[in-house]
Amino acid sequence: MGEESGLQVWRVADHVRKVAVFAAGFFLFLALVATAVGLVLAATALMWAVALLVVVCVWRWYLVPYVALSSEWLVVQGAFAHRAVRYGAISDARPGLYGLRIKTTTGGAFVAWAVQKSKFAEWSHHRTRADDVADQIMERVDHHPAAVCRRMVDGAGVAPAPRPAR
Repeated sequence: MGEESGLQVWRVADHVRKVAVFAAGFFLFLALVATAVGLVLAATALMWAVALLVVVCVWRWYLVPYVALSSEWLVVQGAFAHRAVRYGAISDARPGLYGLRIKTTTGGAFVAWAVQKSKFAEWSHHRTRADDVADQIMERVDHHPAAVCRRMVDGAGVAPAPRPAR
């Protein structure tokens, strides 16, 4: 997690990012070796194409995604999509294998891929940083004026209802 200009930011785990960058470097190294050895032109071109594809995939899937919390917004940058949602428009956030599953009050949903929870952690009831991020999102949702208004209209009072244990 990082604090940047009042934002709380979570990216793909550092150790995962390092392994991904190492893998991209390894593919580039293989392409360089294929070029230096003087493989057939088609084989060398294929090696470079694969290496460049791996570099682009590592960049988009492991270096770009993040989840950020500002004072009013949840900002999610995925591999290709960018979403910003006000806390008042969020109804639920739960950690999962493919990232945080965020549901909106309009019935829509999206996934914040940068923070994930493994199935093993889910089965063993082990808390991960995905649980912490989901809890922080829901804490902000519960204290957002729109959520307080909804609770008052529903007759539930001003205090947020207790959330079920995960």
